[in-house]
Amino acid sequence: MGFPKSSLAAPDPLPHFENPQSIFDLLNFQLHEFLGISGSLVTRICENEYGITREEWQFVAMLAELGGMSPSALAGRTTVDRSQTSKTLRGLMAKGLVDRQPVPGDGRKARVLLTEAGLLLYRQIFPRVVQVHNEVLQDFNTDERLALARAMHLLRARASAVAQMHKPEGASGRRLGGSRARWKSTTLTD
Repeated sequence: MGFPKSSLAAPDPLPHFENPQSIFDLLNFQLHEFLGISGSLVTRICENEYGITREEWQFVAMLAELGGMSPSALAGRTTVDRSQTSKTLRGLMAKGLVDRQPVPGDGRKARVLLTEAGLLLYRQIFPRVVQVHNEVLQDFNTDERLALARAMHLLRARASAVAQMHKPEGASGRRLGGSRARWKSTTLTD
């Protein structure tokens, strides 16, 4: 399956990362928009052609690359929320794509790993995802791709550091209503 080839054509003006004046100038917004467009291509491949979710694909791909690991370690390596991990793993086990094995000596712990069917699925989907990757980056030469990879590496490291610095004390628990329970219209001022 090929996607139409086109040159780099941004429909919106260049964002002003140096001096943001609106939401359109924020890196997080720009990345979210990019993932919404590019990620939807991968999601459609996974869901429409293979019957798995984006989260299930992330788990399959991580297990193919890293081998068996605990469910919590797997969740930590993906963008799947930890609360969603059990549900995603149950779906993968029901489809026969992963196996959950107890850790010897500790009945409370388990490792998940790909089955042969899971590995076969990975080998079918990964080249398709690489195709999307290459077509998205087609307007970048080798040096630009390397510069982008370095920038993404630095951004990820910096985002992790900033997240640790700004970790909220006592986060709003979702079971207790989350941010809806904490919203107070009186906190807004003119």
